[in-house]
Amino acid sequence: MRHCSLIKQTILIILLSIMTQTPALAGSTILDSLFLDLKHASSVEEARKLEQVIWKQWMLSGDDQIDELMQQAMQKRRSYDFNGAIEVLNKIIKQKPDYAEGWNQRATVYFHQEKYEESLIDIAKTLELEPRHFGSLAGRAVIRLRQNKPVLAMQNIIHALKFHPYLKEKDFFPNLRQA
Repeated sequence: MRHCSLIKQTILIILLSIMTQTPALAGSTILDSLFLDLKHASSVEEARKLEQVIWKQWMLSGDDQIDELMQQAMQKRRSYDFNGAIEVLNKIIKQKPDYAEGWNQRATVYFHQEKYEESLIDIAKTLELEPRHFGSLAGRAVIRLRQNKPVLAMQNIIHALKFHPYLKEKDFFPNLRQA
């Protein structure tokens, strides 16, 4: 059993390497496979590894210029330059409006600025482009908690858990931890 897990991890690393070098190969079939594996992950550790691969996949736009802009936006966000990050993310969204991660990252920055309605708008666009985006789904659940809308929050986190059963945000929902 442990041997199969190591083989799977090795395959994921090889796939990630190929996808990084050839974004065109990083199509929905690879994401489909990763999501299937994530859904059936047998441990938190396995799920976290798959989650990292999915996030790396989401960060690839297929356009070197957009990827460079995304790195700039991420650096600005990490250094708490939220306005600078928004400025760069606006460029990304304008140049590549079908890139779900551009919308998701802007939603994340809006969240950090406590601009929840703006964040929810971008989350909706992210989910229109990538309905399985567990980061956006979990983010929407947390926003709903902060807005004191626990029923909506619970619906959102339950939906997110269909794609990622080990989400960290599950801890905000004590009733789910017992399930």
